Amino acid sequence: MDTTVQVAIIAAAASIIAAVVGFVFNKRAERADALQERMVNHYRELLCALSDLAVDSADQSCRHRYAQAVNTIALVAPQDVVSCLMRFQNNVTSSNRPSSSGQGGRNYQPELNQLLLEIRRSLNLPFEDDPSTFDITLVGIKLRGEV
Repeated sequence: MDTTVQVAIIAAAASIIAAVVGFVFNKRAERADALQERMVNHYRELLCALSDLAVDSADQSCRHRYAQAVNTIALVAPQDVVSCLMRFQNNVTSSNRPSSSGQGGRNYQPELNQLLLEIRRSLNLPFEDDPSTFDITLVGIKLRGEV
């Protein structure tokens, strides 16, 4: 076979292989981006539901929204996030019951901090958090005139 033909065949094969590899990597990146966006939306919904509960924990619609957010996170989040969320949920549930001292339940702050650190870690943010100084407080705002 003529060398020119061999070079042309090799060049064509290399072009096809490069196009296929590029396509595969591009599709993989698109899927990762779509999953990342979905996770951000679910995390946002969870934090909004938590914020609503911070304002009005007795409201049944707030509790329903929170329950839906927790259950959805269990589908899309990494295991570390789900484990932290379950620890937080168990602690919040137990903090609603009176303790033997009559002071109410336990403090959920450490579990909330750990949950948010795990959520941030799962999002592969371009910076690192310092767990020893990371401290988050749920913020809720009651409008004037609300009871």
